[in-house]
Amino acid sequence: MADIFTCNISENFDLQKFTEDLTQQYQGKGFNVRTTKTKNSVKIVFDKKCGGANMLFGLGQGVTATCTVQGKERDILSVNFSDGDWTGKFIGLGVGLFLCFIPFITALIGLFRQLSLPKNIGNDIQMLLSDME
Repeated sequence: MADIFTCNISENFDLQKFTEDLTQQYQGKGFNVRTTKTKNSVKIVFDKKCGGANMLFGLGQGVTATCTVQGKERDILSVNFSDGDWTGKFIGLGVGLFLCFIPFITALIGLFRQLSLPKNIGNDIQMLLSDME
C-alpha cells in the first residue's frame, strides 16, 4: 500500500537537517529509524515493535518513506510511503479468527495504527517544514 505526500519547500530547504529532525522526532516516539541518503533524496525506514510476539499479535508498525526534492527549481518535496509492515496483521487476524479472539483484536488495533502511520508522518513533516521556514 503506497501513499504519496507532496508539499512546497523554500529555496533554502536543507534535506539533511530535515532528515535529522524527523529521525530524532520518531526515535523519541520509540521507533527504530534508519536512513539511506542519495544526492536529491533520502530513504527513511521507520519501524516499531516489529518481530517476536508483536508480529503474532499484529502490533508492529513499519513503513519506508522516500523523500525526494523535485521540480524545476527544486521547490517540491515528494514523500513516497511504501513497504508497510502488514505481515503481522495478517498472521494476527488469521490466528485470532480461527484459534483465539485476542490476537484478532490486537491485529485490528495494529491494522488501524499501520494505516494511520503514513498520515501521521506526513503531518509531522508539514510541522517540521513550517518550523524550518
